Amino acid sequence: MTEWEYAKQIIETINAHGGEAYIVGGAVRDYMRGTLPDDIDIATSLFPDEVMRLFPKSVPTGIDHGTVTVILDHHPFEVTTFRSEGTYSDSRRPDHVSLGVSLEEDMKRRDFTMNAMAFHDGNVVDLFGGRMDLEARVIRTVGSPYERFNEDALRIMRAFRFMAQLDFRLDDDVQRASRELGHKLQDIAMERVAIEFEKLMVGPAYRKALAAILDLGIHQYLPNVSAELIERVIADRRTPVNPVGGWALFVHHAAATDWLTPWKRSNALKREAIVLARLFTTGLDTFTIYETTTATLSTYLDMSGRTETAEQLKRQLPIQSRRELRFDGRDALQIGAKGPLIKQMLAHVERLVLEGELANEPEPLRKEAKRWLQHAEKY
Repeated sequence: MTEWEYAKQIIETINAHGGEAYIVGGAVRDYMRGTLPDDIDIATSLFPDEVMRLFPKSVPTGIDHGTVTVILDHHPFEVTTFRSEGTYSDSRRPDHVSLGVSLEEDMKRRDFTMNAMAFHDGNVVDLFGGRMDLEARVIRTVGSPYERFNEDALRIMRAFRFMAQLDFRLDDDVQRASRELGHKLQDIAMERVAIEFEKLMVGPAYRKALAAILDLGIHQYLPNVSAELIERVIADRRTPVNPVGGWALFVHHAAATDWLTPWKRSNALKREAIVLARLFTTGLDTFTIYETTTATLSTYLDMSGRTETAEQLKRQLPIQSRRELRFDGRDALQIGAKGPLIKQMLAHVERLVLEGELANEPEPLRKEAKRWLQHAEKY
């Protein structure tokens, strides 16, 4: 069964017990654009406890906001009770949520018209012109963009993210509200802003979205982002193939390894972006191929338009790791190396093997290691 068929099963079960239920949000948007998404959310007139009685395998994952996760054959689906929301005093979450409202009230609280449609049994419920906006390729809010962005300023970044992903344009009112309320992004948790920004950077029209961010002055509310930096990233012919690639372009053009620090990304992502940015500057040689992970190397090759695979480049190396070197720390000790000299000696013979200047055989390695040690001990 497809995700869509599982979702239909949940909806039919709810309907059979006197409730209403619809596929909602981005899944309907994508369906209207000709794709069947895997990530499907469901909205219902039933309350969470009623949903949980119908589906034994369900978890109250967001019960305060009316959400339970229903699991069918290990496939999870968020099922949320129709709700309306109060004011957003923290610019993130509503101060209170009212359950048991109509579908129309539920749709009113959503961000953009294209995300405020509902689907069931072949019929699309479109109360705010989402279908028309999809056809016009325009991003427009449900109601006033000033109200939507004051509720949650992250919606400004989401607008640019959808612009990049869908290659749409921003409605004129959305542009004006973004320009006037962009400063509110400074009140949003940086992790949330960063997630939207990295999704933007892997969108097909990311250059268009970056240009709009620059035109509307939003860049000044993003950490370490200047107009000049955005212009350099837009002009770069490399296209990000994943989030690391997007961040690496900024690190590369900023020429600062700590550029990502205020964006609050994981240490692993920061390290990979720094390595990739360095490759943009240095290019590849035998040793960088050797010490760069296959994943990072693949990103570099894809973004550089090269046809080789990382695996092909790795296979051409004499050794894949130091463990394959036929001379190790015990051998170094036997010829008299001590302390830091052991590590330096191994690095020396390793590099010679990689560069094809020394055979990976015990006797040539031992002979070169002795020669290197005699030289090192003199200095």
